[in-house]
Amino acid sequence: MRQFLKRFSISLMLGANLCTVALLWLCVALTFVSPEHLPRFSQVTLAFPIFLAADLLFVLLWLLFHARLAWVPVAGMLAVGGYILDYCPLHPLAGTPADSTSLSIVTFNVGYMTTDGQREELIRFINATDADIVCLQELSKKFLDDHREWLDTTAYHTLQGGSIAILSRLPFLGDTIHIDYPTRSNHSVACWIDCRGDSLLIINNHLESNHLSPEEKEEYTSAIKEPHREAIRHSSHLLLGKLSEAAAYRGAQTDSICALVDRFAGHHIIVCGDLNETPVSYTYQQLARRLTSAYRQAGTGPGITYSGRSFPVRIDHLFYSKEWTAASCVIDRTVSSSDHYPLIVRLNKKEH
Repeated sequence: MRQFLKRFSISLMLGANLCTVALLWLCVALTFVSPEHLPRFSQVTLAFPIFLAADLLFVLLWLLFHARLAWVPVAGMLAVGGYILDYCPLHPLAGTPADSTSLSIVTFNVGYMTTDGQREELIRFINATDADIVCLQELSKKFLDDHREWLDTTAYHTLQGGSIAILSRLPFLGDTIHIDYPTRSNHSVACWIDCRGDSLLIINNHLESNHLSPEEKEEYTSAIKEPHREAIRHSSHLLLGKLSEAAAYRGAQTDSICALVDRFAGHHIIVCGDLNETPVSYTYQQLARRLTSAYRQAGTGPGITYSGRSFPVRIDHLFYSKEWTAASCVIDRTVSSSDHYPLIVRLNKKEH
């Protein structure tokens, strides 16, 4: 009887472990399918870190109770190792030294800044980073005009489309490039910049927001902290509906951005902004198959850029073309004026 129970327990654990591996692989498979086609099903990718944590737990359990089967969760993770490193890269904290070709870039969703204190913090932050290019999202249309005197002291050229703005110490080579995609209120801005003799295409994005109100976020948080069946059912249904609807928009928007990248393949390109997607998603992976993620190459750890207490995720990203390499990529968590943290990247041009 004891042997039977042991074999039964091992079989049960093995079945559960194979399920976690299958779910881990399912998350990866869904990054190849636009959320336009499977909007609700695509939300499974958000659970990637949960399935990964479960697989890691199985490694420990097998080592403790049946070491010969520890290869199962390990093999499951190795098969999707690149995606795990997209989610949580493990690079040393010290970056590559800057050189004469270095280009420093900031991408930051500033959250519209409703108070003078928030606006002053943004100005202090931009002054302190002294970046060559600053890409901002959710910036008031009046901000640049209201702070023209400050801008005149910075040598920044400015370009704004809606709530998307680019500040550049390098001169613009023309007007914005129109990017037409379906959206309720979000948008992207693209332009060419003279980067020390090379033409550099900057695509600054704020892809479709989930449109969760503060009250809905609070309801979701309360349901987690004080779970009640009805509250969980209601908040989960509401959350899934809004996330799915926004994801379908982002699928189409991603295809438009990627089409622009493909159109100018071979040129210097930087794509950045608040993409509202985690590293294991259709949006991130479609861009990563064309360009290089700065955080993937030079970041360390999960790299949370959205500071909302209920949804700690990295949804702000920067990608660049093959002519560059990331010397450093850091998230500045000292900035408190927004519910996002700025991503600060230094790129070095590759030697040919």
